[in-house]
Amino acid sequence: FYDSLIPCSMIPKAPLESLELAFCSLVPADLAFLSQSFHAPALKRLDLSGHDFSQGLLEPLRLLLEETSASLLHLDLMECRMADSHLDALLPTLRRCSRLRFLGLYGNSLSTAALKDLLQKTLELPDLHLVVYPFPVDCYKPEPPPESAWNFEEPVDEELLAVADAEFSQMLANSGRTDLVWTSNPYGHGALDFFSL
Repeated sequence: FYDSLIPCSMIPKAPLESLELAFCSLVPADLAFLSQSFHAPALKRLDLSGHDFSQGLLEPLRLLLEETSASLLHLDLMECRMADSHLDALLPTLRRCSRLRFLGLYGNSLSTAALKDLLQKTLELPDLHLVVYPFPVDCYKPEPPPESAWNFEEPVDEELLAVADAEFSQMLANSGRTDLVWTSNPYGHGALDFFSL
C-alpha cells in the first residue's frame, strides 16, 4: 500500500486521523494493510467512495471498520456499487461505530426497505447527525438501474421518492431523533468539518 502510493520518507510517523482514498483503485490487500496498521484505531474520517464493494473489497472493509469503530466520526462510501446484501453484511459493524456522525451512501443501489432497516438500526448511534442516502432503486422508472451501474441514468419517480422520504421522516419523528438529518442531496455537506458535525 505505502510502497505504491507514498515514498518511505513521507510515511507519517503519527497515526492519521483523516484518510481520503476515493476513486483510487484499492485492492483487498490495501484495506487489509490499513486495518492492521497503527492508523486504523485513530481514524476519524474515512472516504472510500468510488470503490467496488460488491466484489472482494467488502470483507476487508468490514474488518477495517471494526478497527476504526471506536474513533470513526465520518464515513463516505458513495458510489461503491453496494446493493442491499452488501449493506446488510456491513450493518453489524456500522452499529459498532458508536461515535459516527456522518454516513455517506449516495449512488449505491439500495432499496427503500434496506434504507429503512439502516435507519432503524442506526438510531441507537447517539452522535449520528447526517446520513446522505441514495435514491432508492424501487423509486426509479421504468425499472431500477442494475447493481453494476456507477451513475444512475433512469429517471426517478418523484411520487415514489416523496413517499420514501416521508416514511424516513416519519420514522425519525417517531424515534424522537429530530437531530438526525436524512437527505438524498449529496451536495452542500462536503465542506462540513467532521469534527464539528
